[in-house]
Amino acid sequence: MIRGRTRADGALELWDSATGDVVFTITSGGAVGGSAAWDDITGKPATFAPTIGATAVTAVAGNDTRLTAGAAGVATVRAIGSTATTAAAGNHVHTATAVTATAITPGSATTVQGILAELAARITALETP
Repeated sequence: MIRGRTRADGALELWDSATGDVVFTITSGGAVGGSAAWDDITGKPATFAPTIGATAVTAVAGNDTRLTAGAAGVATVRAIGSTATTAAAGNHVHTATAVTATAITPGSATTVQGILAELAARITALETP
């Protein structure tokens, strides 16, 4: 069984309780699961220049056509609005009378509100002796 203990110098040791062997040591100078000073990070690149391209792992340039509102059905970044070439805000709503649906036989309503009203009436009729 692997167990952990803190040494007097602050380092964390993971050791095998069956053999007593230390299997891993984390020194107190290292940052584990917390923050680290930028200067303490080794092996980092000197710069982080983006790679401009058209794939999922590359950045796009400011003049990329995907950053402009295109025709409906074309994947682009869209402005918030209510037209065919804009996107709806995340907090937009539709009233039940505005959402259309196929009527449920024998009813004839074609909005969600109308269908709910017809179903409610049918349930009431079934529940009434």
